[in-house]
Amino acid sequence: MHIMAETSETGRSSAWAGTAPRVITETWFFPLAALYGALVVPIFAAAWTGLMPAPPGLRTVAGHAHELLFGYALAVVCGFLVNRVEWPRLALLLGLWLTARLAFLFVPESLLAAVSNIGFAAVLAATAAPRFMKAAKKWRNRLTGPLVIALCACAAAFHLVLARGGGFVLYLILGEAVVLFAVLMLFFGGRLIAPAAAGAIERRGGSLEARVQPRIEGAILLSMIGAAVTGPVPALGLVHGLLLVVAGALAIVRLLRWRLWECAGRTDLFCLGPGYAWLGAGLILLGASRGFDLGLAPATATHAITVGALGTLTSIIMLRTRLLRLRIDPTARACWLVATTILMAVAALARLFGAGSPGSLLLAAACWSTGLLTTFVVLSLERGPAQPSAKANSRSA
Repeated sequence: MHIMAETSETGRSSAWAGTAPRVITETWFFPLAALYGALVVPIFAAAWTGLMPAPPGLRTVAGHAHELLFGYALAVVCGFLVNRVEWPRLALLLGLWLTARLAFLFVPESLLAAVSNIGFAAVLAATAAPRFMKAAKKWRNRLTGPLVIALCACAAAFHLVLARGGGFVLYLILGEAVVLFAVLMLFFGGRLIAPAAAGAIERRGGSLEARVQPRIEGAILLSMIGAAVTGPVPALGLVHGLLLVVAGALAIVRLLRWRLWECAGRTDLFCLGPGYAWLGAGLILLGASRGFDLGLAPATATHAITVGALGTLTSIIMLRTRLLRLRIDPTARACWLVATTILMAVAALARLFGAGSPGSLLLAAACWSTGLLTTFVVLSLERGPAQPSAKANSRSA
C-alpha cells in the first residue's frame, strides 16, 4: 500500500488514469537500454586503450558521455516514466531512439543524428512531462515535469552546439545533464526506497517515522536546483560546489534515517541503498572537485555518479520494476540483484582509484558491461508465474 500511495502521488500511475493502456513501455525500453549500455561502454574503453577502432561517435569523451547519458540513461527514463502508451507513440519513440543511436555512432555530426536525437528527446518530454505536472499537487512532485524537459533540452542543446563546432560548451551541457540526472535519481530513488523500507520494518513489528522526509527532500531539491543554475557560470564555482556538497550530505543523512539494515530479507532494498549512497558520495566528491582545489579532477568524481549511482540505481530499478510487474518477489532473484550491485561498485571504484590507467578503465568497462548484460538477460527471459486460464477459473468456480 505504501508503494502504491507514493507512486500515485508522484504521478506514475495516476497520470494515466482514465486512459486505455495499449502497451507497457518498459517491456521494450528496459532491455534495449541495458543491452545498449552493455555494448557502448566496453567499445569506448577498448578503443580508448588502443585495443580496437571505435565508431566515430565513440572516439571522444564527449561522444562516450553523450551515449551514456542521452542514449542509455534517457532510454531508462523513458521506460520508467512514460509507462504505458498506444502503439503508434511507442513505435515513434523506439524508431527515433534506434535511429538516433545508429546515426550518432557512425555519423555523429550529421543532420540525421541531430534530428533523431532531438526528436526522441522532444517526444519523450511531450509525453511524460505534462502528465506529471498535471497529476502532482506538491511542488516537489511537480518538479518531475520541468526536470524531464530540462534533461531533454540538454540532449537537444548538445546537438545544436555540436553543429556549430562543439568545443568546451559540449562539456558544460554534459555537466548540467549529470546534475539533472542526479536530481532525478535523488527524487525517485527516495520515493521507491522510503515506502518499501517502511513496509518491511513494519512487518517485523517496528516503525519508520522518517519516510519521504519532506523537509530534507525539499532542501536537497533546492540545493540541486541551485547547483544546476550556477553550474555553467565559472565565477560561481565555489557556490556550485558547496550546493552539491550540501545536497550529497543531506542525501546520506536521508539514507541513514531509512534504517535499511533493519529490512532483513529485502535484497532489493539492500541493493538500492548502495546506489543511493553512491549518489550522495558522488555529489560530495563532485562538489569538492568543482568548488575547491583539492586535486580531484571533476571527470574522476563524476564517475561516482555516472557509474556507481546511475549504474546501480538504473539496473536495480529496471529489474525490480519488471519483476514486480510480473508478480515475482524481487528477493526470489536476489543473486542477480546482488551480483549487479557488486559489479557496479567495482566498476565505480576502478574509475575512481585507477588513476585513468588502461587496466582500470578496462576493468570498469568489463564490470559495467557484465552487470548490464545480466540485467538484459533477466529482463528478456523472465516471464513470471503462469496465470490460470479462464477455463480453469470457471471450473474452479
